[in-house]
Amino acid sequence: MAPRQYGEALAHTIEHCPEYYQQLEDGLDVLELTQRVYKVGSENMLGLVKNFWYQYCEFTKKNPVRTLEGISINVLYAFFDWLLRERKDSLSAASSLQTYWNALCLVRKQETGCHQLDPLIKSQMHGVRQRLANAHNLRKDKKKKPVLHAEDEFELLKTLYTSTETTFPHERYRIQLALIMQLAGITGNRPSALLAVRYQHIKVTLLEDPDGGEQPRVLIEIMFNHTKGYLGEKDAYIFQFHITFAVISRCIAVANQRGRNEFGIPDVPNEPCLLLCPHITMLALLFADQAFAASSLTAPEQLFSLRIAPGQKQLLVPLKEEMAERPLFRRCKNAVRGVQISEEEALADTTLRRQMTALGSIAGMELPTGPYTFRRGNGQALDNSSEITDAQRNIILQHHSSSVFQKNYASRYMPDTQAAYRGLKPQTALMRAASGMSRTIDPRRPRRLNLAQQAEVDRHPEVKLLRRRLKLLLQTFQDQKRSIASAKGTPLYNHYRQVYHAHRSLRRRHEKALLTEVKERYKKEQPVIDIQHQLKGLPVTEQQNLQAAEYVFAERVQAIDALFYLRHIIYRRGVPTAGSSYQCVDRTLQEAGKPRLPAPQSGHSG
Repeated sequence: MAPRQYGEALAHTIEHCPEYYQQLEDGLDVLELTQRVYKVGSENMLGLVKNFWYQYCEFTKKNPVRTLEGISINVLYAFFDWLLRERKDSLSAASSLQTYWNALCLVRKQETGCHQLDPLIKSQMHGVRQRLANAHNLRKDKKKKPVLHAEDEFELLKTLYTSTETTFPHERYRIQLALIMQLAGITGNRPSALLAVRYQHIKVTLLEDPDGGEQPRVLIEIMFNHTKGYLGEKDAYIFQFHITFAVISRCIAVANQRGRNEFGIPDVPNEPCLLLCPHITMLALLFADQAFAASSLTAPEQLFSLRIAPGQKQLLVPLKEEMAERPLFRRCKNAVRGVQISEEEALADTTLRRQMTALGSIAGMELPTGPYTFRRGNGQALDNSSEITDAQRNIILQHHSSSVFQKNYASRYMPDTQAAYRGLKPQTALMRAASGMSRTIDPRRPRRLNLAQQAEVDRHPEVKLLRRRLKLLLQTFQDQKRSIASAKGTPLYNHYRQVYHAHRSLRRRHEKALLTEVKERYKKEQPVIDIQHQLKGLPVTEQQNLQAAEYVFAERVQAIDALFYLRHIIYRRGVPTAGSSYQCVDRTLQEAGKPRLPAPQSGHSG
């Protein structure tokens, strides 16, 4: 009886009638329907390779789809040879050639529906890639993958707060960058997951002190939704961390079925280093945005004055529901009254990477700093922990097997094998310092070209040729008595923009190459000069850790004092009582238009 009634119910719904489903079956594009959906970055790569393939087929007068269906090794060799010539400025590594080949195979599946490739062609492509790499002088050595430890993060954060070279359009960027680095080291998440955090993913809770203290413990929990995968959700893992200056000392992973990663970050009793404490920066952002639902909760000391009701184990401190979709890390925008922080737009990945690279350079580190240096540092800390198994580490980093960690994340700097072989006590601290990025800090290392070196770039024949063409086009505009903007949309304007961008990109490329050469020369010659000076009794060139400026904002000086000097004042019995550090960091977010004070002296230490 039930099936008949169910069928009668469907018959009264037009979209569920038999004709609807028949049309659905007949009208579906099976090729498009069965294609795997990738994330934006992968889709962009596939689109790029597809465009190159169509350009090549148009250039050689071939049908792109039919050529892909019956692909031959001759066509593949010719295509990649053409591609390497077209992309000679950006495609310089043999490993990149492998990436383009993988992408072309996926493009073939999408365009033709052919999921199988002749095994002979797969085998032949190994030799083709090797010969193309040799013919085009592609770099075969693997790019260095530096590991950033907590000690290295300390040096970056110290530079972020104290160096007057670290300038931002809005001071919120400084606090955001500090928190992103702290979370990247603690959680090991990729940059896309960090930047996707919104207020609905953050939870603040007061828990009972397990040691029996009267003061509740503050727990900040963050849910990470945008983890790597084919637009699918991965298992969720709840982590609890006790952060120390050296490593993450404890991590417990429990899988569940909600498809999200939730990290619980408790406050650390007797915090040994305020610079590395994510509670300070996180709460500073929350209070600056007035994010708490309780309208009277406007200051840190009020948060730490709260108590848990008798008979309960926790006190939730909810955030405003109307702010649920607001990103935590946001970009700035130009407004009538100056630069303001957007309420809706999240910080761009390119902005984050640029800020991290610049900060590492200012700090004097030799290798570039980026989000994945923190992720590798997290992975190594987990791998070195005696309380975390390989399986747990793979779950935390979301690796399908240990081979992913071994290939892409494990440090290539070996531990103290001498101690192991000779039966000595391993010098763990020394070897850890040797494998970190802080050992390369040298504030004297060149970070930009001087005027003479810039003039050398301008004298390069290719740069001179494009500059001459650019001047001729500018002269044409003057002869026609029209401005460049008024010619927008004309062939002359389009040609001018093309030459302009070509000149700018070529000049930047030569500047980058020359700066790399200057740094390599400095790396080889400067140690010899320093040694010679010491042996001859001459003074070694004094290193200036910070570039002094005449004034900095008063709030920033207070934040520096709180982070570096006030630990013994703001912590009593292991818990922040007055919240001075939170307030001082919070005030740096509002320093525009405030009085300025002389810059602090260099040499701060945590």
